[in-house]
Amino acid sequence: MLSIIVSSYQQKYYDQLVKNINETIGDHFLYEIIQIWNPDLMSITKAYNIGAKKSQYENLLFLHEDIIFHTQNWGEKLLSSLNKDNTGVIGIAGSSYVPSAPSSWTVATKYNFINILQGNKQNTDYTHLHSMAGNLMKALAVDGVFLAIKKEKYLQIRFDENLKGFHGYDLDFSLRTSKKFQNYVIDDILIQHFSGGNLNKIWFDTNIAIKLKLGSNFNIHTDSEVEKDVFNNFLYRYFTYYLINRKNILFTLKFYPKKLTLKHHLEIMKKYLSYIRHSGDINKKINLTQGE
Repeated sequence: MLSIIVSSYQQKYYDQLVKNINETIGDHFLYEIIQIWNPDLMSITKAYNIGAKKSQYENLLFLHEDIIFHTQNWGEKLLSSLNKDNTGVIGIAGSSYVPSAPSSWTVATKYNFINILQGNKQNTDYTHLHSMAGNLMKALAVDGVFLAIKKEKYLQIRFDENLKGFHGYDLDFSLRTSKKFQNYVIDDILIQHFSGGNLNKIWFDTNIAIKLKLGSNFNIHTDSEVEKDVFNNFLYRYFTYYLINRKNILFTLKFYPKKLTLKHHLEIMKKYLSYIRHSGDINKKINLTQGE
């Protein structure tokens, strides 16, 4: 009933995950685990599409290998959520707002939904991150640690293999799914994750590419405060990696939020003026960093 697909490169974690699934998914529950061995051999989008093609069941779960489940009989719980009408992607972390500027799914606290034990690779400590107002929260973007979808709906979306590497696949897949179906974050399955992710320049550039591709026409309303904060954070990251010059300033304006209060427009303009005023020092630092 459930095909679990893992893009794998750490056999220790994978073996631990398989044992854990066997012990927690539920007695007599039909499932298969498909390991796509992928120590940087292909993009995660390609690995997941290969795994889905090999799958035999009508429900798919794309899963990171560096996790374990703390919930017993979670297989039936997942199928109960997937079988709801018009359900798209089911996850354990996501958000219900998509800003104009490139960003991860973690947009703002009031729009974020999460239920996870977030730890480290050494498995020495973890924190229970929980922000849920109900057991089933409507979402747009869903985090890639846990992505479940019915196969018939996956076949209409598929992972975009034009996205190379291991970043952005979840944002792209879940947002495209949200155009046709309703994504959800659930509260009745708890996992422990041993990695916090790597938000580097490759991750940042991938998010920019996804925003250029998909745009930001996902919300019913505009939250000016969130739009301002996300855009300012985007500027900070952008001018950490890219020089402050006319070409790059014009590029950032592609993502400028249109519906802002006058106060927030002025705050962003002050940010631009500050970057321009200090461009000499900032550009010198960028050049030194890139020259290392």
